[in-house]
Amino acid sequence: MKTNVKYMVALMAISTMMACSKDNVLYQGEPEVTVEEEKDAYNDFDFSTTQSDVTLNVDYKLDLPASVFFEVYDHNPATLEDYVGYKKTTTDLPLFSGFTKPGGTFTQKIDLPAYVNKVYVYSSAFFAQSLIEANVYGNTINAEADDYEEATSARRKIVTQTSTNYYCYMDENVKNVKVQNYGRNSKTLSDSHTSYQFNWHKWLGDYDTKNNGAIAYDYKGELRPSDGDIAMLRTAHGKVIDINSTCEEKYRSYYDLKLSKDAEVAVSFVGQNTCWNSSIGYYYYKEGNEPKELKNVILVFPNTQDGNYTAYKSQSKPCAGISPGTTALLRYYPNIENGDSSQSTTIFPKGTRIGFVLATNAWGNRMQNIDWTCTVDKAYRSATSANLSVNNDGKSFDINGSSASSETEPRRTAVYRYGNYVMISFEDHDNDLNYSDVIITTRSNPVDAIEGVTVVKPITKSANLKGIYAFEDLWPSKGDYDMNDVLTKYTYTKLIQDQKVISESFIFKTFENYAQLSNGLAIKLDKAIAEDDTVKCYILKANSTDTIQTNFTYEKEDNVFLLTDNVKRYPEGEYILTIAHGTPVDQDAVNDAHPFIWRAGSDNGRWEMHIAQEAPTNKVDTSLFGTEDDQSDTSKGIYYVRKGNYPFGFFLSGADEIDLKLLLEPENEKTPISELYPNYINWVNSNGTTNTTWYKNE
Repeated sequence: MKTNVKYMVALMAISTMMACSKDNVLYQGEPEVTVEEEKDAYNDFDFSTTQSDVTLNVDYKLDLPASVFFEVYDHNPATLEDYVGYKKTTTDLPLFSGFTKPGGTFTQKIDLPAYVNKVYVYSSAFFAQSLIEANVYGNTINAEADDYEEATSARRKIVTQTSTNYYCYMDENVKNVKVQNYGRNSKTLSDSHTSYQFNWHKWLGDYDTKNNGAIAYDYKGELRPSDGDIAMLRTAHGKVIDINSTCEEKYRSYYDLKLSKDAEVAVSFVGQNTCWNSSIGYYYYKEGNEPKELKNVILVFPNTQDGNYTAYKSQSKPCAGISPGTTALLRYYPNIENGDSSQSTTIFPKGTRIGFVLATNAWGNRMQNIDWTCTVDKAYRSATSANLSVNNDGKSFDINGSSASSETEPRRTAVYRYGNYVMISFEDHDNDLNYSDVIITTRSNPVDAIEGVTVVKPITKSANLKGIYAFEDLWPSKGDYDMNDVLTKYTYTKLIQDQKVISESFIFKTFENYAQLSNGLAIKLDKAIAEDDTVKCYILKANSTDTIQTNFTYEKEDNVFLLTDNVKRYPEGEYILTIAHGTPVDQDAVNDAHPFIWRAGSDNGRWEMHIAQEAPTNKVDTSLFGTEDDQSDTSKGIYYVRKGNYPFGFFLSGADEIDLKLLLEPENEKTPISELYPNYINWVNSNGTTNTTWYKNE
């Protein structure tokens, strides 16, 4: 911010005006520029760094009507890791995010930085392709998941047949069968597995050894979830647990189903996302008689690979032996302690606890050509009971994941209730701890027989980087073009529940500046506040995690919120305006905010500074337009324009602190932006068609 005598006389009514100086030397005159700045009329270039109304089409080609949460980046946010697949490795915020419709499709117009010609669409949903790359063609982006060889409608209905018999090495009936592809060719299972228990009972029925373990006892009764329910549960799990993050402690639990009344219990396969071909079994015991070791386990699903490992789909497909929704009705064997399967029933007595265990890589047909460790035997066991999970050495875990026997053993499963279903999610190794490797669900008859499970109503938080607004604060005078009198970074967040937006937050972080004037910060929203909305404003101080609720001024006529009258009051602070919707809104009906700076004015109105060609509010002092360096024509709706190559203010789409670090450095005060960013002038002279990355730190 700089001033001159003529400007001060014209605005004497504004008592806070004073000259800005550097090293106490009054700034005088224009910066020297190498490009002729004066033109016959105002520069009609809008200085926009945004490509608006880009149609984003996303198609995950799902086999079930589930919804996928995805994020859009201007750079690759993920790396491909062994056993894990694509894992997000950046802390950068996406430019856009949202949920698809059921079935995995999305179409909506969005705004993107003008420099973006390729996007990376990333999802943490365990059942969707993690990373899709797509180019921007004209005003359209088509981001489609890879195709499968089979038709989508048929993919769920088949498993992959094999020419060789394969077995589950947990099956007590095959422990002396000679096998191949276990990493120990020509040895028997009993030779290879002497250090940990593997004799699970195959009492529920047979599995197809040439059909990758497809079970012959797939239950079709009323406890089987519909395709719609399976889709709902897959979507819900993606909201509760992010497969690319360490699972939150609040979801990790030791919990064996507790029956408060006599009941039937069914277990259904929801999905998986792992390179291992694992097996699942169940066991049960009377309340208060917790097992000390894994014994009397009954095999449920011999192969939990569904051929949809998102990192290596082609390699996982030949191993597929189960489809989402496959269900088994569990049975109670009263004489199981004697190894006797007679007199079984589907009714479990009141007071029974039912536990589940996952045996990693226990199925014979394993993924090839990824990493040799994907083909070898694993001793890893993940159980819902305390002290029964073991690592790959067959030893109990301690709290840090190393070998020990301790009451502080970390929980290797996540258990929660969603609606009438109890979800159980297994961690099958110790490398990513996302607790989303294999997911099953259970349901009982009566429906309320299972008690004591934490109920969740998942809410997804979507945070997007919008960019940085830069203002000169001497309008209508020309200033010094360093564009750093007020800088604010705009971040937008929304909370989504059941595919509806329940809350929106508009976050504006300010930065240390060297302007002498005290400028306020305000925002104008696109949409009016609904009567049942609740609005609050907070300030997050720099280097703090605590927010201060503060008052704000709301001007209903223009839908404007005055957040502060002095951005220097909280240097590096963040102003957060949150709107909690009484009636949730659709994702394409959300709001947007446009910041501007302001100062108290005269009887004619207040002083306002908006970005180039953006209209002011009805409270602006209109007498300032067309004076000094300003060439606005209010009769034509033209505002905040001037001659030459520098605006009074503009928005840098997709910019963050790193991109604008040169503007924040004290030694660059009073240095024109064109001298800090060499491609700036070329961008202006091309009316924004070239050098669109001029402000990016590349």
